[in-house]
Amino acid sequence: MKVSIQEINRELEEEIIIRCHEVNDDILKLINTLKRDSSILLGYDEDKIHRLRFTDVYYFETVDNKVFIYCKNKVFQSKEKLYALEEMCQGKNFFRASKSMIINLTKISFVRPSISRRFEAKLDNGEIVSVSRQYVPALKKILGL
Repeated sequence: MKVSIQEINRELEEEIIIRCHEVNDDILKLINTLKRDSSILLGYDEDKIHRLRFTDVYYFETVDNKVFIYCKNKVFQSKEKLYALEEMCQGKNFFRASKSMIINLTKISFVRPSISRRFEAKLDNGEIVSVSRQYVPALKKILGL
């Protein structure tokens, strides 16, 4: 199978074209994966609505019954509940780190043990977030520790 990639201007809409001899189960699985992985979520910033990619999200957090989306340099509010975002994150390298936080595993620089059997994760943007002790075993398993 040949794979080609062509970079385009940001003004143009991204598009994936699949050329195949027949549409079989493998092609349908590929299409479903692409649709799921390319999904967009909405982030609200005052009176503006932003389209965000899951790959740009560092973590989601609930504070005072509001859900926030943390990206590299900006924080947005979400209208989704944390459990709904967790469902949307299935298969996208996200990890439930506490009752109030979901972390993007691809944004973790390193983890280290902390007090009370918790872990701390330092993210690529320099932020340090805590992993509750309840979720540490699952994180260790994911990271192969």
